Amino acid sequence: MDSQESERLACKVIVTIPYATPVVGVVFKPMVRVLGINSFQPPQHDITFTWYREQITCSVHHHKLATTQCMTCVALDMPVKESYFCSNQCFLDMWPQHKACHCRTTESVSKGSNNCYRLRGRLRRSGFWANSGIGSVFGESETLVEREGKTWITVGSSETYVPSLNDFGFCLMFESLAVDCSCGFPMSEITSIMTDPVIIPPHPCPRRMIQIQHLKEYRNIVFESQSSNADTFSVLSYNILSDIYAYWSVHSKCPGWALAWEYRRENLLHEIIGYDADIICLQEVQSDHFENYFKPKLTKRGYSVTYKKKAMQLYTANRYISDGCATFFRHDRFKEITKYELEFDKTALSVIERLEPGKRAQGQIRLKKGNIALVIILERVETGSSLGAFQPRICVANTHIHANPDFPDVKLFQVASLVNGLEKIAQSQIPLLVCGDMNSLPGSDPHKFLVTGRIYPASKQERTDPLGIYRLLKLQHSIPLVSAYSSLLHSGRVNEDEEKKMNQETKEPLFTNLFGGYPATLDYIFHTVRTIWRLKVFWSFWTLKLFKQALCRQPYPPPPQDPWHQAVPQS
Repeated sequence: MDSQESERLACKVIVTIPYATPVVGVVFKPMVRVLGINSFQPPQHDITFTWYREQITCSVHHHKLATTQCMTCVALDMPVKESYFCSNQCFLDMWPQHKACHCRTTESVSKGSNNCYRLRGRLRRSGFWANSGIGSVFGESETLVEREGKTWITVGSSETYVPSLNDFGFCLMFESLAVDCSCGFPMSEITSIMTDPVIIPPHPCPRRMIQIQHLKEYRNIVFESQSSNADTFSVLSYNILSDIYAYWSVHSKCPGWALAWEYRRENLLHEIIGYDADIICLQEVQSDHFENYFKPKLTKRGYSVTYKKKAMQLYTANRYISDGCATFFRHDRFKEITKYELEFDKTALSVIERLEPGKRAQGQIRLKKGNIALVIILERVETGSSLGAFQPRICVANTHIHANPDFPDVKLFQVASLVNGLEKIAQSQIPLLVCGDMNSLPGSDPHKFLVTGRIYPASKQERTDPLGIYRLLKLQHSIPLVSAYSSLLHSGRVNEDEEKKMNQETKEPLFTNLFGGYPATLDYIFHTVRTIWRLKVFWSFWTLKLFKQALCRQPYPPPPQDPWHQAVPQS
C-alpha cells in the first residue's frame, strides 16, 4: 500500500450482526459503524454494501460449480446440497437415480408421519419428470467472485437483505466499505462478516383455545336472560415483548433469529388479527414500532387507536427509544368518549412528599420507574336499529406494572393508584375492564387488592415496604372486580385436563408467561362482576380473550375530568 493510498484510509468500519442465522423471508440488517482512525469522528464519507451467497459445487461432479437446482428436492425438504448440478445435462443424466431419491424420501417420511399425503402431493405437483424440476441457480444480476478461497455469488448491494429460497442452506457474507463522497476512492479497508446457513423457519404452532359458552349464575355474578338486542364484544390483552428487551442473554432458550423483531412482528400481527377482537390492549409496544407498523397495519383493518409511551426512555442504536401501551378498538363498533393517561411517576410525588425527610431522596429513586396506564371510555356506535337510543359505555384500562420482583411496594403502589382512579369512574355506573401485564403473581398483594378490594399489610414490612409507603396508600376499594381466568374456572365448564393447569387456591392459571425457564402468571383481564349478562371466554395460557356485555341502560353522568388528581390520599 503506497503512502497516498494509506492517507485515504481515514476510516474504520465495524460490522456486527444481530444473530448468526438468517431466515428466509425475514429482513436481515447488520449494524454498521464508521469510526475515524485519527479521531473518533470520521471524515465525510459514503458507505457501500455488498451481499454474497456461498456457491456450492455439483452433487455429482464435485470439482465443478453448480448452476442448476432440482426444485422437487426443495419441495420435499431434502438436503439442499443434493439438489444441485453443474448443468441441465448433468441433471438429466442423473434423473433415474435422482428420482429414486425422491421416492425414498417420501416413503421414509410417510412411515413416521401423518403428513404422507401432503408429501405425496408435493411430489406430484413438482413432477416426476426431469424437465419439470429444473431451476437456475443464477439470476440476471448475479456474478461470481472469489473471497477467502471460496466462490461466492453477488446477491445484493443494500444495507439490508431478505434471504429467499435460493439462499436456503447456504451461508451469506456481508461486506462494507467507506468511500470518498466525491470520487469514490476507498477510505477504509473492506470489512466482512459471514453468517450461518440460511434456514426456513418452522411454522408457528397455533394456540389451542377453549371456548366457554352458556354460563350459569355463580358466586355474586349476575346474569340476565339474553334479549333480542344482545350485543357482545371481545377483548384481547397481550404483552408482545418490546424489541429493546429481547436480549438473547435474557431469553437464552430462544434462538436469536426467533427473537429478531423482523421475524416476530409478522407472527405477532398474524396472531393478533386472527383473534378478530373488538378491543385490543397491547403492552410493551415500542414507540417506533407503533408508528411504523402496528398503527398503520391495524388502522387499515378498521381499528382506531390510542397510545401512551412510558415516561422513561432507553438509549440504543444511537437513539432514544421507549415502549408503552396501545389500545385499539373497532371504529365501526365504538367511539372514544374520554381518554386518561396515567403516569405513575406523577402520582408518586404526593407519596414522596409525605415520606420522612430522610427517605424522600430514596423514594424518588424507588418509586419513579416510568410505568404508565392508558384508560379510555368507549361508547357503542349507533346503528340503524339503535339510532337515538341510549348507547352503553365501557371503560378499558390498559397497563404495564413495574417488573422487578425486588420492588413489591412499587407494584402495589402502581396498582392502587390505578384502581383508586378507576373507582371514581365506576361511580358513574360504567362497567370496567382492567387489562395488562401486572407483573404480580396470584395471591400477591397487588392481586389480592384487585380481587378482594382490600389488603391488610403486616405490621413489619421491612422487606416488602422499606420506605413505609403502605401506610400512605388507600388500600381498599369498592369495585367488584373478578379475573377472567377465575370466572372461567368457576363456570364449571373446564374439563379435567384443563383444570389441572389452574391453581386451585388462586383460581388462576399456573402460568401466562415463561421467562428464563420459569413459568409464572403475570397477565390478567379483570372485569366488574355485576355488569355482565352474557359471558364467553376464549383463553390459552398465553393470551386472554374475553366477551362481555354491559347491563347498565341509563344515561351516564359526565366522566370525571381527572380521576387521578391526588389519587393516593393518606388513609
